[in-house]
Amino acid sequence: MYQDVQGIESVGECSRQPLFPDYSKARPDKAIRAYRVDMHVNYEPGDHPIVFRLTSAGKELRPWQAYASYYLTGGFVLYGQCGDDFVVDRVFGTPEAHPGHFDDPRSSGDMAMFDPESAAAAGKKDLQLGYTCVRNR
Repeated sequence: MYQDVQGIESVGECSRQPLFPDYSKARPDKAIRAYRVDMHVNYEPGDHPIVFRLTSAGKELRPWQAYASYYLTGGFVLYGQCGDDFVVDRVFGTPEAHPGHFDDPRSSGDMAMFDPESAAAAGKKDLQLGYTCVRNR
């Protein structure tokens, strides 16, 4: 996909915001063996962040970026990945988003895979999606 910005117009007063924290070096806790990734996706028009909640044995894991990542393709497929040394085990969520595996479950090439565009076409725009991760070693 390609975008060409012709201009930027402020919708209000601009003020410098603090930098986002850098979690690029964060790694999962070695004591964690498995965890659950819950994603809330609001597919209504507008700018809505994907909200993550990661838990292991009922305890929230932070920073979530050490344990999970995602990307949304130009074809509107949402992929979820586990942190270092973990693989996707189970994929679940709003049925209209067709939760599934990209590859063989628990394989190094697997990712959680969702189709939010199909869910929106079916009238489901408030999506609860998720997957579980287990240690690969």
